[in-house]
Amino acid sequence: MNKSPLILGILLPLLTACSTLTTQPATSDIKAVTPKLPIDPLIQQELLGTSGLSKLKMGQTLQLVRVMEGGACKNGQQGVFGLFKLYANLDDIERIKQAQGPEVFADFELSIQDFSMHALQQAVNRFDFKIAANSPNKKHSQAQQVKSFSMLFTDLVSKDIKAFEAKTTLTLDVIPDIDALLIYTDGCEIPHAH
Repeated sequence: MNKSPLILGILLPLLTACSTLTTQPATSDIKAVTPKLPIDPLIQQELLGTSGLSKLKMGQTLQLVRVMEGGACKNGQQGVFGLFKLYANLDDIERIKQAQGPEVFADFELSIQDFSMHALQQAVNRFDFKIAANSPNKKHSQAQQVKSFSMLFTDLVSKDIKAFEAKTTLTLDVIPDIDALLIYTDGCEIPHAH
């Protein structure tokens, strides 16, 4: 009796089951987490502030709802790549979802990505990369450059954010993650097109 077909018949489904990648579709449903035990508001705010899960904007608490990846080159040598945090007001999200349906958030996401990438490219085009390239202390210079770039990006994206907020009534903010920004001065390497 030939056992090869029998063994292959058993092993093949097991091997394919192990190599199958299961993905969950991304959802735009955002739900606030309410603690079961009461937490002192000051302590809760300190905990949220340290991890970057929330931020204050004009007296409103915005929650981190998404992290975007982006990069842009000024030329073949200079550029920036990193992560950008998207914060939004959860009450606004719920109100808009009730009034317009959750489908509207797909359009919102595209608009936010577009104006964020436009601001990123503008910031890269205006940024002075020579300071980092000529500094003797590269690590310190990189930290200073990241802070300077972050402020420039935040300034440039603010006009688009205000226009978006006026149009959609969704309060939000887009901020570079300074711990995840890379400034290139000797060969711009953007892993993939954005």
